Amino acid sequence: MRTLKVFWYAGPKETKVLEIIAMKRNLLLLLCCAFGCFIAAFPCVAQTAVTDGAPRHIVMVLVDALRADHLGCYGYARNTSPFLDQLAAESVLFERAYSQSSFTVESTISLFTSLYPSSNAWGGGQYANTNPEVPDLATLLGSGGYHTAYFSTNPTLDYTALHKSFQEHEFLAKTFDKKSRSPELTARALRFITERKDEKTFMYLHYVSPHTPYTPPDDYYLRFAPEVFPKPLDAIDDVRAHLDTLLEEGFGPGEARFEDLMLRYDAEIALEDDAIRNLFEGMRQLGITEDTLFIFLADHGEEFLEHGFVEHAWSLFPESIHVPLFFWMPKRLAPGRVATPVALVDVLPSILDLAGLPSAPHTVDGVPLFHLENGHWLPRPKEKALISELLNPARNVVRSVVEGDYLYVAATKWLSLKECVEVAQNMSAVRAETLTGTRPSPDPWGPLHYEALFNLKTDPTAKDNVLEQLPEIRDRMRKILGDMKARAPEQVPDPVKICRIPFVITYEMRKFLVEQGYLKPEDMTGPDAAETEELIRGLGYF
Repeated sequence: MRTLKVFWYAGPKETKVLEIIAMKRNLLLLLCCAFGCFIAAFPCVAQTAVTDGAPRHIVMVLVDALRADHLGCYGYARNTSPFLDQLAAESVLFERAYSQSSFTVESTISLFTSLYPSSNAWGGGQYANTNPEVPDLATLLGSGGYHTAYFSTNPTLDYTALHKSFQEHEFLAKTFDKKSRSPELTARALRFITERKDEKTFMYLHYVSPHTPYTPPDDYYLRFAPEVFPKPLDAIDDVRAHLDTLLEEGFGPGEARFEDLMLRYDAEIALEDDAIRNLFEGMRQLGITEDTLFIFLADHGEEFLEHGFVEHAWSLFPESIHVPLFFWMPKRLAPGRVATPVALVDVLPSILDLAGLPSAPHTVDGVPLFHLENGHWLPRPKEKALISELLNPARNVVRSVVEGDYLYVAATKWLSLKECVEVAQNMSAVRAETLTGTRPSPDPWGPLHYEALFNLKTDPTAKDNVLEQLPEIRDRMRKILGDMKARAPEQVPDPVKICRIPFVITYEMRKFLVEQGYLKPEDMTGPDAAETEELIRGLGYF
């Protein structure tokens, strides 16, 4: 038996392969002639060739500010995630996945570059950005023949250059709206995949509903309560900005306003669960799920007073960095749960492997989570230390290390409750003062103002500091961060990073940047972005 592969080109970079198996040469010629007549009579639709075993479609869904321990598949009692739980049962689920920051921009840049914030000269701080010299996941998949798209309801990511690596992108929200735009995001994703279901595609979807201000529709709230709470607190203006006063009033677990706050958070998780269910149902109707790799994850968690504060981007305790992560790829990944600690920097090399593409050309901090053995992909994560960083000089500057059962936390800037509240009340001024240098920025590798060690096996919520009882482990954790410091590149100054995001620079900022030599005088004529800046200020980020 002989096999002949006949190639023809339907368009640029699109190749279609026909395999005709024939027992005799005259039958082969007859088939080829017949086929030639057929394509002459009918237009053909091009399909992108896919390597054996590689998924045609890769869909990465990130839900912003989603704690792992608020999903049923991670042990949560409240039924927030029935569809995701079902999907997780069919997936390879990593029980102990950690994000590389509790701040969206730092975490997302790490996810897409497989670099810790300090390993990327552009990757740390309030204005973390993509590194012009480092190809990210979208670029690498695009080079591998995938058509890439990025759709998001998180407005803060619009001021990074990440979306520029995608062939298509759209931001569906300019603020953290009180009305969820998740249904719109799902609809946009389905339009894209419908148009390109016969091509190789990579789609990144960034859902944002569990993020503050926690304003779910009433029908989702009423899934978990008999009635809607009459006087809810605003998570930013009331809680974050006045937490010290609220705590004096008894605000906390068991108190009605606190329980309402957490219930609203959970209700928005349920909303996202439905949005992702609808995404999957739409993909199933298109008949593409069997050829899809689906990755589900979060950029960070959320604080609810476990360590004295709320929201995120203030600390690196488990509630802030323990995130969900599972890979779903039917017939190619056998379902199972993996207890080995892993990091979001491991996602990039894992996707490249599963897609049959070369490794990233730059040195990465992540390692593949799967290995091909006897034709089967098996989860084999490497035991290693995992580092997370929060390098926002306006808030806390802190690093953590997870290794085995232990979590180490070390901060060169560590605000008291009163100081956190003061920053929250004056976020815009603090950011401007930090950027212009009128407010000193801490040395990210300077002396420690907070240090702690926790045994997560016996103390999963990290409440009992055993730093002094375990000096050998403490010293090992210090060495891990010391080694990181030795190899870390110097961070690009914030004024340089912000120059790459000019639409958030107001006239006064542009003037300062020109005076400091970061911008040329002719750049002063650019459009003023006061309105955009005001929107971002309202989000608590600028």
